[in-house]
Amino acid sequence: MEKYRKIIESRNGNWFRLGKTFRTSNALFFIDTGTGKVFKIDSDIYRILDCLFKTNDFDNLYKIKMKKENMEQALEEICKAIETQNLFSAPILSKENITGSHFELSENVNNNMSSITLELTERCNLRCKYCVYSETNSDYRTFGENDMSIETAKKSIDFLMTHSPNDKKVYIGFYGGEPLLRFQVIKEIINYVEEVYSNREVMYSMTSNMTLMTEEMAEFLTKVKNFSIVVSMDGPEEVYNMQRVFPNGKGAFLAAMKGLDIYMKAKKDSINSDEPIAFSVVVTQPYTQEKFEVINDFFSKLKEKYNFMVLISYVSETSIPEEYEKINQRIENKWEDIDESDQIYDPLMIWTLNNIEKSTFSMNYFRRGALLEIHKRVISEKPINQYSLNGCCIPGARRLYVTVNGDFLPCERIGTQLPIGNINSGFDISFIKKKYVDDFVEQEIKYCGECWAINLCNNCYMNCFGENEVDFSHRHAMCRNTRKRISESLSIYHEVMTLNPEMINELNSVTIE
Repeated sequence: MEKYRKIIESRNGNWFRLGKTFRTSNALFFIDTGTGKVFKIDSDIYRILDCLFKTNDFDNLYKIKMKKENMEQALEEICKAIETQNLFSAPILSKENITGSHFELSENVNNNMSSITLELTERCNLRCKYCVYSETNSDYRTFGENDMSIETAKKSIDFLMTHSPNDKKVYIGFYGGEPLLRFQVIKEIINYVEEVYSNREVMYSMTSNMTLMTEEMAEFLTKVKNFSIVVSMDGPEEVYNMQRVFPNGKGAFLAAMKGLDIYMKAKKDSINSDEPIAFSVVVTQPYTQEKFEVINDFFSKLKEKYNFMVLISYVSETSIPEEYEKINQRIENKWEDIDESDQIYDPLMIWTLNNIEKSTFSMNYFRRGALLEIHKRVISEKPINQYSLNGCCIPGARRLYVTVNGDFLPCERIGTQLPIGNINSGFDISFIKKKYVDDFVEQEIKYCGECWAINLCNNCYMNCFGENEVDFSHRHAMCRNTRKRISESLSIYHEVMTLNPEMINELNSVTIE
């Protein structure tokens, strides 16, 4: 056993970071952090690796109830694979091996901007119980009364155009609050772009609850070239009205469906008639079979009328009022606090997998979910020797968010703690570099270097900030959930490979944006 101990203990750093075991209904696997390779293994190897990954202590192998000859045979196979497959050799995270376009900050924010989102208003005609702008979430502004002026909006458009000389195609998004409260401003902005920047290809998008949609609005918006809309729609009336309500507490479902019907009627004969709309479906507790059945039935019937795709998300832990929060965290030991428990993280994905034939979500859901990231992961013969800033975009370059008063934020999901500039003064490059690159890298080395999911993680700047600084301690819950999600996605991906390989093959034609 001592010869195996020497090999096992010679790995770089802790075993926590070197891989992860997972299972399907009829097989056992592990993924190697450094290479991205996945191997099907027997139960003896699984138990040994699981012990090493969770305890980082060779002596704990003696606590496993296994015949000595079986353990030695399993360790022999593991040590042989270390040599022949370059396993368990992921480089230790350091400043020297973190790379990416973030380190070319000035060039990217000054010349490679691609998208801008305008916060047209802080006002909203609904009071959704899980909204990030509710009083229960201190990281974001609360519902306000401020509107963006048309002057600020036009300045923002000009800023996008002058900072994107390398891209003919740019994206403009309308956000709120509820952007339809500022329909006349939306109309004026679009007319301004078409008049002043007719040489640019512009893609428009808007996120709306649709309760204010009128025939006049629908007639205009559906005639705008390259205009897409994301509709907040959680399901049928009894599901929708649990969370999405007017200020008086009345459910908004009927008003939303009326607005949707008006828009889709106008869209039927428009230049964008073939383009699907998107439904943003926020899944909230309770996660029951019955609830998923009624949600699926609702969208199945809607599919008979409309062309759409479904975007699934769960409520952020920080945006759930205490009365709705029923998260059951099971922490059994010190490592369990760092690693993931056995709690199911994505119950709708599980339901979809078990109901592939009838699920409205099926391929649409899988194509846009974590399974695509598993399918498209980097797999190399030798350990990948570079790391990135997780799923972080380049602040200001990919999707700049402009608040009603003209402040710049990296996107609408970040919160308002650390603005990166203003429409009047432009980008604060030195501030962005300090807070969003240098300080972030320091925190990443401190917290991410011991994580097996580092090469599969798409966590971004969300929940990374304290009052005026980067502080990953604010996102530990998100990190735990991300590990749960990735672990579960690995299991489901390999389950689907067995049950429905055609679905996996279809992922080859899908790109990650």
